[in-house]
Amino acid sequence: MHHLKTFVCLAEKGTMAEAMDGLLYAQPTISSHIANLESYYKCSLLVYRYKQYVLTEEGQALYDYARKILTMALEAETAIAEFKEAGRGTFSLGASTNIGIYLLPEVLGSFRSLYPGLRVTVTVARTHEIQKKVEDYELNLGIVEADVSADCSLKVDVFKREPLVLIVSPTHPLAQRGQVSVEELIQQPFVVGESGSGTRRALERQIGGIMNTINISLELGSTEGVKKAVENSLGVSIIVASAISRELAAGTLVAVAIEGFAPYKEYKLIYPQDKYLTAGTRKFLAHMRSLYSASII
Repeated sequence: MHHLKTFVCLAEKGTMAEAMDGLLYAQPTISSHIANLESYYKCSLLVYRYKQYVLTEEGQALYDYARKILTMALEAETAIAEFKEAGRGTFSLGASTNIGIYLLPEVLGSFRSLYPGLRVTVTVARTHEIQKKVEDYELNLGIVEADVSADCSLKVDVFKREPLVLIVSPTHPLAQRGQVSVEELIQQPFVVGESGSGTRRALERQIGGIMNTINISLELGSTEGVKKAVENSLGVSIIVASAISRELAAGTLVAVAIEGFAPYKEYKLIYPQDKYLTAGTRKFLAHMRSLYSASII
């Protein structure tokens, strides 16, 4: 295990000096570990080019497996430690952007009140990034809103259907009407957020291919940016209901119903099917099921 740790560190740092600092090993020890691995696998794993160590093709293959092995070894130590010290431990959680901002803080607040001894680390990123990190054992569990890939090997549990809401400025003509037809909707200038969030795909499934004809007038990188743009009459948008509760209460945005439709997004828990779940992860899953027992989990 120490040899693999040395190999991964040198591959990532690139220089012997940085690897020595990271591992607190002397140069002969690092060289010996690498030499032993190359002797065992009967191939060169690292080559020295332009004052930096670079992985060979064989080294890249070993590096990918070594990272997983080291991660799983650390999780094994954590799992054993949790048994020794009941009520304590750690687990890593990933969330897609909107969930991480608008849903997760409340969930973590109630979870922390139940298990103050558990330490949670959170990564907020796009759905495909969270999925990959869970598949690579870098995260114990993910909460995502967009579709996971078709070849996903993870367990996928839908736990919530989050309403999607059409929002307009209080000065927009639609604000006084309360509802709009799909045919009228596609004539409006739309403000949209980050690509890959899954909102458009969810609308296409529920409203149909007519969504392909919407007039996109402005693309922004965040839901907060979309809300500000709509508030300033730059267009209309459709976003998750949990993101606009404050704005609706303050009257800076108005929700308008879409005739004949109540669109929604599915929020999902994703985690490995073949992997031991730490005590912290199991407790978090149980907490999520208790919060959303009336949903479709």
